[in-house]
Amino acid sequence: MRKYLIVITIVLALCSLVACGDQKATGSVVSSSDEVKEDKDAPYVEGNKKIMQLENEEMQMFIARYGWKMERTPTGLYIEILEPGHGEQFREGDRVMLEYKTFLLSGEQIYNSDSNGVKVFIVNRSEEIGALHEAAQMMKPGAKARLVIPSYLAYGVAGDGDMIHVLQPIVMEIRALENDEQLPENNIQVSYSVAR
Repeated sequence: MRKYLIVITIVLALCSLVACGDQKATGSVVSSSDEVKEDKDAPYVEGNKKIMQLENEEMQMFIARYGWKMERTPTGLYIEILEPGHGEQFREGDRVMLEYKTFLLSGEQIYNSDSNGVKVFIVNRSEEIGALHEAAQMMKPGAKARLVIPSYLAYGVAGDGDMIHVLQPIVMEIRALENDEQLPENNIQVSYSVAR
């Protein structure tokens, strides 16, 4: 008899455990878990916001130092169209050829198309920095522009592995070439493009 009592007790205990396992979690438990996850990410999000704010202040001081009249786009790119060009603005999928000069905020010129070749890319379909895709869509053939580019639209947390370091904003002067302009064969730097 005692043996049956023990077996019945074990069966009842197992049934109650199985029944508890079938219960679904309440909304408060899931919510609590989500809050903990958000709390873990909060310092990183706040840190990134602070870095972006400091970088933006640095770019604004640079622009003010030279008295440039620049517009800030919603992404954080500063642009000044120096010459309007003609025709229609470039759109996604258009081929763009750019002459350029790249500077650090110190004023040091680090790259230019005379030495490094003209940049040739397909708007929003090539591996080029985000700022150039955005700027191209605000330009027409023959246009000239000046850009002050936050690091996240340039080379980000990795830099370019050469002259542009981690989280470094840059300045570019660019000119969109006409399609019929002749370029020396050795003066073209083609960016990787994705087939349509």
